[in-house]
Amino acid sequence: MWYVISVAQLEQYLDENRWIYLVDMRDPDAYKQSHICEAVNIPEEEFWDRTGELPTDRLIVLYCYRGPRSMLAARQLARYGYQVADVYGGFDAYRGKYLER
Repeated sequence: MWYVISVAQLEQYLDENRWIYLVDMRDPDAYKQSHICEAVNIPEEEFWDRTGELPTDRLIVLYCYRGPRSMLAARQLARYGYQVADVYGGFDAYRGKYLER
């Protein structure tokens, strides 16, 4: 199953220390410049080769630049049995307190 969450919901998950696995699908340079705290960088180009790194026992939360690429990945992961959420608007929409620069 997959669903879309807002940046406010993501921030709530982080505030509550929910057991999520946050994945930044942007390129490594963008990730190094700034990312959401605790996000693991798995660039889109490497994503399908690295799915073995994804946990099966918690919610995987994906984001990319604006959302469409991570949404496609979320749909596909759900078909493989993962619990997945996609952050609506992607990294460009996030302005919260967990932003790392």
